[in-house]
Amino acid sequence: MGTKEFNIVDKLISWMRLAKVIPFIEKDDVILDFGCGYQAYLLNHIKDKIKKGVGIDYDIRSKKIAPHVETRNLLFKDRIPDFDKSYSKIVALAVIEHLESPVVARLFREFYRVLKPGGAVILTTPTPFGKAILEFLAFRLGVISKEEVSDHKKYYNKTDLQNLAKQYRFEVEKYYSFQFGGNSLCVMRKL
Repeated sequence: MGTKEFNIVDKLISWMRLAKVIPFIEKDDVILDFGCGYQAYLLNHIKDKIKKGVGIDYDIRSKKIAPHVETRNLLFKDRIPDFDKSYSKIVALAVIEHLESPVVARLFREFYRVLKPGGAVILTTPTPFGKAILEFLAFRLGVISKEEVSDHKKYYNKTDLQNLAKQYRFEVEKYYSFQFGGNSLCVMRKL
């Protein structure tokens, strides 16, 4: 479920997420932006900062953003069509909450496969506390997408993300909440 046309509140929330993730991006990174979204905001914002970038999403056209940055149309089922150990970092902004648990399991196995040794997954996801905030903004005020919020399958707390990391051979290197505790950032390092 992807929102193609962001309103001012969607844009603000998106930029707040980007501001949390960008400090973890380094000059020589090879980035996979999983679920990059129709707009590919992150890749467009960091294209001059990275060595290479690939964005994949089911709701985007395959295209070149820059000579070293591209997007690919892909509906993930069980495999990311890239070589083992291709990426130094994988970013998944506001993605895993939209996936059923078996899909998250397959996705993390693939993240492990395509990440270089010592690579990291950087993700954001709403917290259980954020559920009430998002539902209020979507269903009461109507200022964010009702469809997006309705599509959430799970709200992850810190323990959920630590367990997910441990199960798929990652270690949580950093975790914190933002947006008044309604959203979280988690950096998981490949063991």
